Amino acid sequence: MKPVGLILDAGKIPDIAALARKAEDAGFDSVWATELYRTSFQQLAAAAQATSRIRLGTAVALAFVRSPLITSLTALDLDEISNGRLILGLGTGAKRTNEMWHGITHGKPVTRMKEFIDVLRLLTGGLHGAKPVEYKGEYYDINTRGYRRPFEPVRDRIPVYLAGVGGRMCRAAGETADGYLGHVVCSLGYLKEVVTKEIEAGLQASGRKRCDFEAASIITCAVSNDKRRAMHAARATIAFYATVRTYEPPFRLHGFEKETARIREAFLKGDVDSMIKNVTDDMVGTFAVVGDAGECRKKIDEYRKLIDLPVLSAPHYYIDFEEVSEYQVSLLEAFGK
Repeated sequence: MKPVGLILDAGKIPDIAALARKAEDAGFDSVWATELYRTSFQQLAAAAQATSRIRLGTAVALAFVRSPLITSLTALDLDEISNGRLILGLGTGAKRTNEMWHGITHGKPVTRMKEFIDVLRLLTGGLHGAKPVEYKGEYYDINTRGYRRPFEPVRDRIPVYLAGVGGRMCRAAGETADGYLGHVVCSLGYLKEVVTKEIEAGLQASGRKRCDFEAASIITCAVSNDKRRAMHAARATIAFYATVRTYEPPFRLHGFEKETARIREAFLKGDVDSMIKNVTDDMVGTFAVVGDAGECRKKIDEYRKLIDLPVLSAPHYYIDFEEVSEYQVSLLEAFGK
């Protein structure tokens, strides 16, 4: 079976655990928990208890809204709970939501993220040692003098995957992280023209080989024989992401500026129906995979030419969890062993 991941999405935590177990039984490589309405770590703690082999990824944990120390401790705990199965996917979060929802300063995201990963690695690898961890940068000034974690880590190094849309963040993934996690709107064209080139530049700058790095990307995938219904579900998810300016580069690359402007105008009016209607068939074909099982497997294989691990996400915005669940079952059936 070709490696494939699955985004966990459900109305209740026990349902998330059950979905993770089904993905493991179906032979999926990994399951991933998002962070918007729930925290990714708590979802994966439930998934870890329900599984024994499948990898568990945060997609993504917000880096800037937590201290490097609390993120390190949480990651170490979850790696222990899962017996060494955690992939720590980190993202900056959007500037507006960081500042308005969390009340933090966003800063220079690439510089800050590089520092965060450096500090995190020092902490996860050194908190149980005899010497304090010390770091001084533009955003983080750390000294753990007087603190020693009395537990040995399950692994000396927890893999860190950096999420990014902009070219500079993609390059930073190649420079500093163990892997890359592409956003839902990282189309085939954007992965080819921007992401893979920047990752390679980052790897060259850090003196590493591509074979030592895993590139993954989240992909909205609606497997259904009712293509019209599946297209509508995919439109809704694309409409949601079109409202976020951080995710603008892929839309701009494909010439969808007018469409995204209309979607944002409808969003500000609270008109969800108009948001969805302004997502064209071309946008769905660019940013989602829709069709029957055979069609979807064939399209996902095109992504495999550019990335190592497709992480499939059922459409999930502006539709109910019952419909989301239908698409998740179809993904397990279409891509499972």
